[in-house]
Amino acid sequence: MASPVPQGAGDLSNIDPAEDVGYYDLAGGIEAALPATVIPEHRNGDLRRFAVRYGEKRIRVALGFRELTRAEPVLMIQGRFRWPGGGHLDCAEALITATETNRSGTARVTTDQCRIGHRISYLDNRVRLSFPAWCLSSPGWVQFKGWVITMDRQRDPRYFSGDHVFPVIGDDDTAVERFPRRIRRP
Repeated sequence: MASPVPQGAGDLSNIDPAEDVGYYDLAGGIEAALPATVIPEHRNGDLRRFAVRYGEKRIRVALGFRELTRAEPVLMIQGRFRWPGGGHLDCAEALITATETNRSGTARVTTDQCRIGHRISYLDNRVRLSFPAWCLSSPGWVQFKGWVITMDRQRDPRYFSGDHVFPVIGDDDTAVERFPRRIRRP
């Protein structure tokens, strides 16, 4: 988290002190799993802080956790970005998926064939990812939100646990995605 910020780079960071990992039991279907049950003692994947840096050429995200272990078979980290484009807002996701057979994980950006760099450090309880700004058409600003999910298996999970960077506001019928302030490109 303490990496230097290039001069003129836009950044956004926050601390999540709450022990707010939600548990979703899918035995009765997704409708029965909502809303999530908050389990303060669930430590794996409990997001503690994050930082997003929008530099001249790259977008970097660093996530720090209370604990990041190999206890659950699947770890998914989803960074969702929103930016202006053609009179509307465009969206894309940077997604990292780590499984029992590939603990270092694979990563992709949903906009293009962009290469995304990432590193999962279970020892330091940290995840970093980075990709070229042109993957999002190098907009003047971006907004970021994210979600960390741990699951019992990748296909048809029986349960999953999740922690939001910024929680969804409202109940299931009127839920609104919350994006924070804009991160400006230098």
